[in-house]
Amino acid sequence: MKMLAEGNPNVMLVGPDRVFYNGLLGNTGKERQLGGFAIYTAPVGDFEIAIEDGPKRRTRIAAVSPHVRHRITAEANLIGSVVIEPETVAPGELDALARRTLDAQEAARMHARIADAKRRLDGSEDLSGFSTEDFDALLLGAPLTRRHLDTRVEGAARALRDLGADQPVAAEDCAMEAGLSTSHFLHLFTRETGLRFRSCRMWKRGRALLRHVTSPETLTNVALDLGYPDSTHFSHSIRRIYGLTPRSIFKGSRELEIVEGATAAH
Repeated sequence: MKMLAEGNPNVMLVGPDRVFYNGLLGNTGKERQLGGFAIYTAPVGDFEIAIEDGPKRRTRIAAVSPHVRHRITAEANLIGSVVIEPETVAPGELDALARRTLDAQEAARMHARIADAKRRLDGSEDLSGFSTEDFDALLLGAPLTRRHLDTRVEGAARALRDLGADQPVAAEDCAMEAGLSTSHFLHLFTRETGLRFRSCRMWKRGRALLRHVTSPETLTNVALDLGYPDSTHFSHSIRRIYGLTPRSIFKGSRELEIVEGATAAH
């Protein structure tokens, strides 16, 4: 089964723990702040990246830690990105990946592997229903070691992954479910995941948009489906995460082909 239309550079693999995107960047150069660990690659030429208030640098591959502000512009307005949910991998794994992007030989190998994965998707590779392990083997060369969360946090992490209008996921409810006070739960959540609960929740809601970017639904309906109180809040939150408005994202996704992974983490 051929995954992509002939000559179409735009594809996104979306699973519960991982995302791979190859397509339009939307060259605004506006600040973005993803909640996942991101590895950016240049499908064509190079791209320029500035992390937080640092200087711009030109490269073919770069890593950005979760919830870190950055700006990107790219040749041909195309970018590749691998996004990993940080609470799903063992401590140290993401730091090791970041170091690989800074080593010239390792960076070249990573870039080549990601480019090869895109070529395989252009050909006969059918990854629909892919597992996290499938994804890691294809894009990173081997599965990353999974993080084992405290069971009192694991349920909350699972609820955040399935975030929607019918599941608002309040810290107080998660704490009650875990048999903890809210303050104790929030402390435990951060200790176990390395993330602040509120920031994680905002990211998970914004990440859930990715499955809807080719939807014929109105932006207002998508916002409500994702649990945003109104379209203004929706637009502000999405712009903060991706550096683009929802309208711009939907417009740039008209030719995007989405490949969905397994619905449950593996």
